[in-house]
Amino acid sequence: MVYQALIYGLCGGSLFLLSLLLMFNLPKVNKQANLFLGICSFFLSCVFIQLLLDAVNAEEQTPLLFFLEFGRWAILPCFFVALNLYISPEKPYTHYLIHFLPTLFLFPILTGNYTLPAFGVYVIRYFLYFQLLLYAVWSNFLLKQHRLSVEKFTSQAGNIDLNWIQKLLGILFLLGVLSFSGRFFPLFSPIVDALYLLCIVQYSYYALSQTAIYPVSNNQVPVIKEAVISKDKERLTADQVSLFKERLLEMMKQDQPYLDPTINLPILAEQVGLSVHELSYVLNTGIGLSFYQFINGYRIRHARQLLENTANEDYSIYEISIRSGFNSKTTFYTAFKQEVGMTPKHYLQQIQQ
Repeated sequence: MVYQALIYGLCGGSLFLLSLLLMFNLPKVNKQANLFLGICSFFLSCVFIQLLLDAVNAEEQTPLLFFLEFGRWAILPCFFVALNLYISPEKPYTHYLIHFLPTLFLFPILTGNYTLPAFGVYVIRYFLYFQLLLYAVWSNFLLKQHRLSVEKFTSQAGNIDLNWIQKLLGILFLLGVLSFSGRFFPLFSPIVDALYLLCIVQYSYYALSQTAIYPVSNNQVPVIKEAVISKDKERLTADQVSLFKERLLEMMKQDQPYLDPTINLPILAEQVGLSVHELSYVLNTGIGLSFYQFINGYRIRHARQLLENTANEDYSIYEISIRSGFNSKTTFYTAFKQEVGMTPKHYLQQIQQ
């Protein structure tokens, strides 16, 4: 009992502290989304505080247990709202309030003196796991769409592809699996409890290691999204596309803007003298590449020149990636392998033979 109480206390306390840090926006980015992730973390802490009270036989604290139980069905809706606000910060949170209807439905059940049929008790007991499956699938779909979208306006997708929140989702799913397993395999509860604590530590780390999702202000996000999504709309004539393409390629050759690791679609559009919509249309229609493919193609060609130049033998592969405009070794390796068909290390070994 002492072991369980310690684990549940650490989990509940850590999540409660995390919820405060997120709600007061310690990361200094994604303010509205962090509010809901903080509320999600708070309700998750309530689950562990309830487990703590059960472990120390404090069932007589009926009002407190009712409060702790009430927010259980709001954990995943809060996470889902936060995810949507990370992806679309320009949308108001009121757009997603319908997801909290099950939580409101739970309130009269907990406060009233109802005798539920066996099926109703079963639904109450396992509805959280149904939510977990539903929101896991839905959230993964949204994250996949987001990754496809960001490659159309940034060259460093690794920083803003929400991989950290994908890991949060995975941790929440694992917590659900552990909880479900603990119901049917109580002999493994010491291992399950230890895994709970490990999951909460990882959850807290990823929640606080987030970065800004978009390199522009929130009111500019819809403009960029509309520009990169509506590629089939004819915005320029064939002659205009040809003219702007020539201007773009000449600037890429002369000014080498791809060596700037912060370059993105709005910045490049300003440099070449086009609107975001026009540049996106030229890339899609005139060149047939996404912004990510276009910029990183130039960077990889620059990196290959550095690798092939014997005067650069003292450069490490990481230094070559930095000199080529990448700010992430992972992004460099991924882009290089996509472009060349092998890793930079293997390419270097090949040219040295």
